[in-house]
Amino acid sequence: MISDAHMGTAYDHLVSEESNNFRVHTRAYSDPDVFEMEMRNIFENNWVYVAHESEIAQPGDYRTSAIGRMPVIVTRSSENQVHVLLNICRHRGASVCRDERGNSRFFRCPYHSWVYRNDGAVVGVADRDGYPEGWEEGIGGLVMAPKVETYRGMIFASFNENVPTLENHLGALKTYIDYWFDHSPVGRVRLGKPYRAYFPANWKCQIENSTDGWHARYVHESALQTIEEYGSRGRTVGWPGCTRGFPQGHGLLEAERNDVPPEVGEEFDRHLDLLRDTYGKDKAEQLYMRRHIALFPNLHLMEFKFRVIQPVAVDRTIIYEYPVELEDVPDPVNKAIFRRIAQDISVSSGSFVSGAVNTDDAEIYSRVQSGLAANKLDWLHLSRGLMREERRPDGETVGDRTDEVPQRAVWRAWSKIMGNGHGA
Repeated sequence: MISDAHMGTAYDHLVSEESNNFRVHTRAYSDPDVFEMEMRNIFENNWVYVAHESEIAQPGDYRTSAIGRMPVIVTRSSENQVHVLLNICRHRGASVCRDERGNSRFFRCPYHSWVYRNDGAVVGVADRDGYPEGWEEGIGGLVMAPKVETYRGMIFASFNENVPTLENHLGALKTYIDYWFDHSPVGRVRLGKPYRAYFPANWKCQIENSTDGWHARYVHESALQTIEEYGSRGRTVGWPGCTRGFPQGHGLLEAERNDVPPEVGEEFDRHLDLLRDTYGKDKAEQLYMRRHIALFPNLHLMEFKFRVIQPVAVDRTIIYEYPVELEDVPDPVNKAIFRRIAQDISVSSGSFVSGAVNTDDAEIYSRVQSGLAANKLDWLHLSRGLMREERRPDGETVGDRTDEVPQRAVWRAWSKIMGNGHGA
């Protein structure tokens, strides 16, 4: 049993990698102290996805979000600048904005009516004569994330002034992110309003599972059987494809797009023809591969949707799923895409709040968490494909579709960050 006596607050010892075995200690999923350190080192100290530009398209637009457990407001100021503000009043700590989204030049704290501009500056203190002259000038406005950067419309923020650049954080994954966004001939998407779901398990269960190409044949067995019996599609023969992992903790599950329901097949064919006309045949068919992309620590680019992870506690997690519309494609294509991701039974496409697929995943997560609560098992083994994963010069690792390459990438980055408090 590992103790903290020799580790202090460095938890990298909870990951053990040998030539023939890759292990993760169960405390990494179940220990509240580990969770607290994750919130500090991983979420507060590194790049975290907070919003998409389409959600704050106009000056004055805002949406509330979170960095780990810290509530934030993502705003577009009157000067058209994007800000990420801690959603906590300077006076007594109340949230100044409770609405999910809207448009406003100001936020007023409901507790004692302090008013802040949408760039964070404090502009009004109620009953001003009760304070010394010039007092409010020295206390500051809403705390602002010192680092905010965007890539392909995705807004990332960090409260670490010395965090490496977002380009460094994304690394070689950028190639596959570009493929995902280039499903639009102009490379842009719009996010719809999210679905929400909760599961009683650790947040890392989700980031591991979205790029797990091995579990579907078992966890989703009943859904696959239903598709075969009542639908016109069978299971993927041979389960072809690959997995990819990256030094920053990102991962990827990749396969051919061979599971489009026939009722929307014509619209998907039209979409592919449009991409061939835009990019050429070879690139169009490369980017049209079906990819699940996990951006460590909290964003997944799934099948035409964003999935955002919000940790709540060591054994509680909220998931937000945002359906995506592709810009500059015919309306019937976007309607077919939405039908594809919203239908009741759809391999890798149903939402957490409906359908027969992802609800299976939520059930598995809760089983994992309840099993680890027994506190009698020390190590879990994530060694599938360890002996055959290919390591490339840029740090990318590649394995078979059922290999645990992306999961090991998560834990390698986790170990580095939790060992020294710095990003991968």
